[in-house]
Amino acid sequence: MSTIEMPQFKERKAVQVAALLIKHNGGQSIDLYKLLKLIYLVDRKALELWGRPVTYDTPKNLLYGPTPSHTYDLIDPPKKKRLSHSRIPSYWSHFFSNSIDHCIRLIKPGPGTGELSPAEINLIGEIFDKFGHKTFEELTAYFQALPEYNDPGGSSKRIEWETLLRVVGWAGEDLVEIKKDLAYKAKFETLIMTR
Repeated sequence: MSTIEMPQFKERKAVQVAALLIKHNGGQSIDLYKLLKLIYLVDRKALELWGRPVTYDTPKNLLYGPTPSHTYDLIDPPKKKRLSHSRIPSYWSHFFSNSIDHCIRLIKPGPGTGELSPAEINLIGEIFDKFGHKTFEELTAYFQALPEYNDPGGSSKRIEWETLLRVVGWAGEDLVEIKKDLAYKAKFETLIMTR
């Protein structure tokens, strides 16, 4: 299986997706594991529909199913502490509290939706409507039945983008074109950042 060169994780988009999911949840907070699952489902469905995820978060298999790993690192207290040694606080930390009782809370008005397209905003609502009211157990069962899930045995294991593209239905010339487009976007980002 070839490796696909992907654009970088879009933290601002992840923050806006998370804030919208909290809004759909009817308040100022959401269970952190549910939030992670819903963000994964948004990216997965976007990949199925458009051949690209919304947040470009690296998917990994964890015990309870596929998870967006960069967002998890921003939320998970031990990992967050290691990340906080940076002089610049993460964009995430400007809007969300540390996890308390496994809940993520907005600590100030949401970040808006300026990074998200209208189609992405609609997709977030659709994913919440379909999965937002499921219990942790129901979500875990659903996630562990996904074809890309492979029990990592108490650890974590990266899900290759090509595997994910294939399981959501991309194949043949369409898959080749998507891979080229993603590689082009990744190279363009690299050029912009080196200037």
